[in-house]
Amino acid sequence: MVLSLVLMSFAMMTVLFSYNASQLNLKGTKLQQTADNTAYSVASIAARDLNFKAYTNRAAVANQIAVAQMVGLSSWFEMTDKFGENACYALCWVPYVGQVIRVIQRVVRGMNQVAQPLFRVMVYAEDAILYALSESQRIVHFAGIVSTAAATGDVVRANDPQASLDWVQNPLLANDIRNTWFSAQKRHSRSRWRRNSQSYQDFIGVTASSKDPFTQGRSYRLGGIWSVNLGLVKWKTYKTGGSDLIENRRYRRNQAESWTGVDTLSMHYAYFRCSWRGCGWRRREIPVGWGGTRSDNRVELRRQGNRNLWGGSGRTNRSATWLAKRNQQTRGGYNGVRPFYALSDRTARQGRTDNLAVVVSKAQNNVRTTSVVTAGNTRANPAINEQMSGDRMTALAAAQAYYSRPRDLMSTLGWRRSDNKHEYGNLYNPYWQPRLSDTTNGERAFVLTLTELL
Repeated sequence: MVLSLVLMSFAMMTVLFSYNASQLNLKGTKLQQTADNTAYSVASIAARDLNFKAYTNRAAVANQIAVAQMVGLSSWFEMTDKFGENACYALCWVPYVGQVIRVIQRVVRGMNQVAQPLFRVMVYAEDAILYALSESQRIVHFAGIVSTAAATGDVVRANDPQASLDWVQNPLLANDIRNTWFSAQKRHSRSRWRRNSQSYQDFIGVTASSKDPFTQGRSYRLGGIWSVNLGLVKWKTYKTGGSDLIENRRYRRNQAESWTGVDTLSMHYAYFRCSWRGCGWRRREIPVGWGGTRSDNRVELRRQGNRNLWGGSGRTNRSATWLAKRNQQTRGGYNGVRPFYALSDRTARQGRTDNLAVVVSKAQNNVRTTSVVTAGNTRANPAINEQMSGDRMTALAAAQAYYSRPRDLMSTLGWRRSDNKHEYGNLYNPYWQPRLSDTTNGERAFVLTLTELL
């Protein structure tokens, strides 16, 4: 009987130890899952924030191009109106033909008078949209920080009502949130162009690369009777034009950019002539149509001497371009490139944010071992050797937002890069996703030390 009592005591201790081990394993696994879910949720908020900024940056680029189109259409209509006026001046005296030309000229002028106010209103509207997109980025940016702080507690309680996320125990998470929202990305504006010139110029470069064919350049040579070679006499007619964004920093610091458009039409007349100085070709340009438009009154077209602007108009139709600059028109009140968010160089190279580390804990009293459930006296309690650091169970998890363009989809769907090159992280394409990541030795050591102290 004595031997049986001894064996029964060992058997009970074994059962109690197994119960404690299973409870610790079950509660520890559930707490780790809670920490993983919380960290993943924080990374999801960060990824959504980055994707929203990528969408709005793309939308800002599209609306910048819309302003360029309005300015380009305005200059094109001005050129067409001037061409009709010059054609009537030259040919309206011809019987029958002049009457037709006069009617056409009046129709073109009427269309231009209706279209120009519309272009002006559209430029104002697009500028308002650009302002709204810029401010929406700022609102979502700070809303992401607030929602992260609020969502972490909700996610913990939804996964395990007995667990808690104590901010005193989470200085790593607070610092990681600060790094993700204030170091990994920055808001770039014109007033800080010296410090953020690369990101600012990248935005202007993306905008320039996104121009449609009409905005990029509308220059070509007309055929038929517009370009004829008669041997000793020949002429060619060139239509040139384009829309370009002009940076005004050279005239005044932090001056906003301006969209400009120039369209010209000129006949280049050449004839062979001999004189006392010798024989050779004599060339003349005859401007027949021109129009110059700017999106605001900050820029002066006459100061722009780059002949590559506006589809090379100044290089091909020099005289007509000079007339277009001299008769420039202003359409709207465009305020330049609005402030936007861009990644830091380090985050762009890595293609991911740093870890977002989350610490979740549960009081030891909520872990139902034999230290909580009365079973035997203290000396027979196997949970006495299962003391927890800080009298609580703690779990550490980390997650991050990373950039990855889909490569497993058909190229015809438009997701995969056609050149198959690696694409670094950016805020122009919304390919940010959340994922769990490994915690670092430094994070684990810090949490362990903090848990011991608290």
